[in-house]
Amino acid sequence: MTGEVNHIEAYWRSRADSARDCAVRLGRMLEGFEKTHRAFSHWNRKAHSRAAANRPAWAMPPDIDELTQVFEKGRIHKDVPRVPWPGMGFHVSAWNGRDPPYGASLSVWAGADTELRSIPNTVDLSLKRAGPDNSDLINAPTLKPALLSVATAWEPDYAVVVPWTYWPRSFGDDGYPTLRSGWMTYLAPRYASRIVPPPAAILEPVAGGGLLLLATEEPFSMDNSEHLAAADAIQAALGPLQEMIPPTPQEVLGTRLRHERIAGGQPE
Repeated sequence: MTGEVNHIEAYWRSRADSARDCAVRLGRMLEGFEKTHRAFSHWNRKAHSRAAANRPAWAMPPDIDELTQVFEKGRIHKDVPRVPWPGMGFHVSAWNGRDPPYGASLSVWAGADTELRSIPNTVDLSLKRAGPDNSDLINAPTLKPALLSVATAWEPDYAVVVPWTYWPRSFGDDGYPTLRSGWMTYLAPRYASRIVPPPAAILEPVAGGGLLLLATEEPFSMDNSEHLAAADAIQAALGPLQEMIPPTPQEVLGTRLRHERIAGGQPE
């Protein structure tokens, strides 16, 4: 049976990391990735043609000076002519140059220090659908250290390994909560110290005070009721922590206007 499409995602609040700060963090994450699986040993640029997309995005092992320039080129701009957008940070992306089933796409939004969003900084590593041909990659022994590489490098509020369809199934169209669970859920120390973990979760302390909660040590399946029940229980345990990241005024206004449109029968 064909498995799930999984992502490793991380989220953190405003933090004014410089381009070099981001380079150091990305380099640390890439070094951690490379140790987990050969699929993460090389990264190419994203481009509109395969020829251009076969060009390296950066050297491996990573060079901090080179990665600093990568982030400088990825600085967020606005207006015409383009000018740097203060507080919006940087965006860089790459892919690992491999065809399915080992293909992976990486996107990093970092260095943002803005009141526009409560969680403006993210990492997203998108993997291909799980199956027999990539079972050495899509498993807990491989993805768990990859997730921790993200967590230790970027120090996010939380990070997850999550099947692509789990959040839509759990939250529908009503809006996603700030803290979200999945197959594996990492919590920063300030949340780890306050959560009451559910009995169904597999708990692993993380150096520095963080906490990793696993719904299962098996490959996560949306067809497995036990896997879903454990992930749902972790999500319920995150409920009391949601208020620790209050929405920005802009987000509150956007939610209110959205609800007003729905109440008035206007389309989304």
